[in-house]
Amino acid sequence: MNQTLDCPILGLDTDFPNRLHVVKHPPSGKFGCYCHDGVHGLACFSSEEGAFRFAEWIDLSNMASEEVSFDEAREIAKARPLPIVSLMLLDNLEDPKIHFVR
Repeated sequence: MNQTLDCPILGLDTDFPNRLHVVKHPPSGKFGCYCHDGVHGLACFSSEEGAFRFAEWIDLSNMASEEVSFDEAREIAKARPLPIVSLMLLDNLEDPKIHFVR
């Protein structure tokens, strides 16, 4: 029997904030990314403080937080090379919210 899943793709039922903070290395144009359970994604945060805490883990100097819209964050994630396939809201590293972009 055919069934329709309530949420066939992880992340579609998750509300992301309209404004997000991403971590960027301006000299190289690279963005902070994260891997959770084998899924790679662009790291994003609902606060600048969260972005700066995450940036402390990255072994590059001159990391900056950049505030972007949800749509802009999706476009940044899409522009990243594979294996980046999602946008990850990392306000809680134990339970990230994942929105697939490809």
